[in-house]
Amino acid sequence: MANLQATKEEWQQLFEATIQFKNQAPWNWMEDDDYFLITDPESSELGCCVVFGAGKISYGLNVYTGPQARLFLQELSGVTDQFDDDRIELARSMRAITVGFENRDRLYKDDLQLIRDLGYKFRGAHAWPQFRSFEPGFLPTQPNGQEVRFLIAAIEQTMYVADRFQENHELYLEHDQTAEGTGQKRLHRIPEITSSGVSWSDTWQPWLEDGELLTPYVYPNELQLRQIGKSVKTSTEVWHSDFQYISQAFGEKDERGSYPRLSLWMSASTGLILTSELSDNHDFAQDFVEQLLDLLKTSGFKPKSINVRSNKAFFALKDSTDKLAITLKLNFDLPELYMAFEEIEDSL
Repeated sequence: MANLQATKEEWQQLFEATIQFKNQAPWNWMEDDDYFLITDPESSELGCCVVFGAGKISYGLNVYTGPQARLFLQELSGVTDQFDDDRIELARSMRAITVGFENRDRLYKDDLQLIRDLGYKFRGAHAWPQFRSFEPGFLPTQPNGQEVRFLIAAIEQTMYVADRFQENHELYLEHDQTAEGTGQKRLHRIPEITSSGVSWSDTWQPWLEDGELLTPYVYPNELQLRQIGKSVKTSTEVWHSDFQYISQAFGEKDERGSYPRLSLWMSASTGLILTSELSDNHDFAQDFVEQLLDLLKTSGFKPKSINVRSNKAFFALKDSTDKLAITLKLNFDLPELYMAFEEIEDSL
């Protein structure tokens, strides 16, 4: 994705669309499950547009982006439950561009500076627009030029769809085979670039996408796995392990901060930490497998079994532990490991 900043004119266009969206206030008749899909005219990227505010707590629009946008939204809405109680992992894995309406004291310096530079004035509760870009593993930041243009299109199409939805709450149900329950087909707004601009049309598709956010990781060197598995003895030891994002972001000044992952390996019998590591790699599965391989080589034995406390850790290791002939178990209740994570993070 390009990192070029938006022009002043593009920011003005975004603010004008946002002000219209705020005045329309579609959260007064739309719930967060009344979302629709949009294709970005510039990048052809898919976005899932979700109006929020029906709960009268916060207001705005989230546009979940990328090839896994629908799978992410299915997980977020509880249709799937791969992340169970691993809500921090889910939040840190979000790809989205958003606009929210905040109180002034919730805005950052860059938000206020942008508003001043453009000459806008806002007053009151939930009146101040705040735009954010979310990328997995990073602190949210202001959107770049391409994201600003995508958000303009998304807001404009959201207002159009909201008007249709206000007139006809059966908008989605009409495209289902059944007339009961929430419509399972989603409106998808498709752009066509013409000489006179962008024209939009409707398509419909099932919103429940096949597949899962978490899939088994396959380590690229299968021969190495099998050789190590045969070269070390099997013990009666049980190891506990997991990895997670820590709550504090790190980064150099004027750089976008990121959330490192902390991984731990613990002996179940002694409670001792075998190894730990901080990494800024969001795609952590390979690092996690290589930590295991290093432990096997340095100890000279492999454990009888490994207990992990999250689905992400289970999927990261499952294929490799099968080839290493180590039993892998999912156990959400590992209090000693949880306490170790807490203590190490508190010391950072």
